[in-house]
Amino acid sequence: MKISHISAGLGAVAAALCCRYYFAVAENAKTRVEAFEFQQLAESIQPQLVAKRQQLQAQQEKLNKGSAISQTVGPAVLGDIRSAADKGNNAKLKELLAKYGVRESGVAGTPGVTSAPGGAASGGVGKPAVGGETGPTGASKKGGN
Repeated sequence: MKISHISAGLGAVAAALCCRYYFAVAENAKTRVEAFEFQQLAESIQPQLVAKRQQLQAQQEKLNKGSAISQTVGPAVLGDIRSAADKGNNAKLKELLAKYGVRESGVAGTPGVTSAPGGAASGGVGKPAVGGETGPTGASKKGGN
């Protein structure tokens, strides 16, 4: 009798292990399917991501070009306008330049025009003096004729 009890017990253990194995394999298959679907989704989104990165890079290049132009052309144009206003003694141009904070340079013939962050000309306390000359410390000085 003892052998039959042992055999029955081993049979029950074997059946339990078979059930456990079946559920583990089923769970593993389900996980593999989910992983495959996730990989497919990631691969389908990747071209869109690459396109957006290229678009962002192109926009950044345009911004950099515009910034470079505004830092070189803007001050030169303002300096030329200031010079023309001084030469022709044009009060309206001088008034317009003063309205936007463009000042005369401290050295004759040198426009020394700079612009404030954001592209707007300004010349208050702690801000660069547009049209002003900068000293060795980088601080702006008021110039005049």
